[in-house]
Amino acid sequence: MRALARAAGTTTPTVYERFRDKKDLLRFLRAHALDNFLRAIEPAETAAGTCRQFLAFASAHPNEYRLLVADWAVRLGRRERKPSFELIKDRLASELGGKPSQHTRLALALGELLHGTVMMILAEGVRERIDRELRHACMAACESLIEHASAKPQRWNSPRPRS
Repeated sequence: MRALARAAGTTTPTVYERFRDKKDLLRFLRAHALDNFLRAIEPAETAAGTCRQFLAFASAHPNEYRLLVADWAVRLGRRERKPSFELIKDRLASELGGKPSQHTRLALALGELLHGTVMMILAEGVRERIDRELRHACMAACESLIEHASAKPQRWNSPRPRS
């Protein structure tokens, strides 16, 4: 908290007036990052457009993105608000029909593909040409998954196989 206060050009007691502790500060920063992320992806009218905006946001705001995804998989298992996940399911339902809840598996697949691509793009030393190729491949894969789901919706909506 001292380092944060120093970087912000204020005092540690001033930081503690606003935030109880590091967890409180992280909660605030995550909420702020989530608001920025949602503002970036909401204007997209299609699922593919949402995926494209996802990539653009993560590239333009790598620190906010890393903050958002630090505990993403943990939060997926909790019964808490997941607005970006719900947004992509809504977009899929609008395009493919059905209810948003029927598109959970496809939304997860798209999220995993996007996140993996973003983490590769954000790696230190990635050249511009590779960045473009990764984005292009990711978007082609997202579009293919969405197109495939439109032709065979039961594949994405079926129950999980038992082991």
